[in-house]
Amino acid sequence: MTVFSLLLTCMIAIGSPGPQAWRWPLGPPAPRVVRGFSPPPVPWAAGHRGVDLAAGPGQAVYAAGPGRVAYADDLAGRGVVAIDHGALRTTYLPVRPSVHVGRRVTSGTRIGVLQHGLLHCPMACLHWGLRRGALYLNPLNLVQHQVRLLPLWRQPSPSAVPRPPDPPSAQPRMALRDAATATGGALTGMVLSFALAFLWRRTRIRFRLHRRRRQPPGVINLSQERRLRRAP
Repeated sequence: MTVFSLLLTCMIAIGSPGPQAWRWPLGPPAPRVVRGFSPPPVPWAAGHRGVDLAAGPGQAVYAAGPGRVAYADDLAGRGVVAIDHGALRTTYLPVRPSVHVGRRVTSGTRIGVLQHGLLHCPMACLHWGLRRGALYLNPLNLVQHQVRLLPLWRQPSPSAVPRPPDPPSAQPRMALRDAATATGGALTGMVLSFALAFLWRRTRIRFRLHRRRRQPPGVINLSQERRLRRAP
């Protein structure tokens, strides 16, 4: 069953009679489908908004489900019967109606007899339509319930079962830890080197200044003498 057919079946099931209430509008036996449902791609385009069922002139036509007759008269020179089933509406043509508007019918109630075939049918046939509001649906979904079984899936063999991923190794973490330790040691060494160089340079400057301040005996410091003479 296609997704589109499944959606239509679900839409039909909502607000409509139960599945046991629907039946073919002809027979039994079930009639042959001469032409299937082929909706147009857009509402105003040409298409086949229903199904054609093989029949003979004068054959009895029955209501496909319980509901109320909404139309029973000629339309464009052909007899038409429309039945409301809650949110759904079924149509039958060309039919010479034997019911009147407003009558309550049950599934299988005779609503008229088939007139001469439609112009687009190669033989006498009944055009059976289904609508939900302005949306045309496939009326065969009312009486044909397709069921498809899924294939039996085999259990995968143990060799075919995918192995779980291996846990992450601790080696990358150790490598990152070693790199962090090495970086920290290098920074510490650089700081110590700069500190020692700074202390060494400062010690040398102090030593030179101290040597300059201590004058040997008998040596006159001219700079100091000038400062003393300039002082008031």
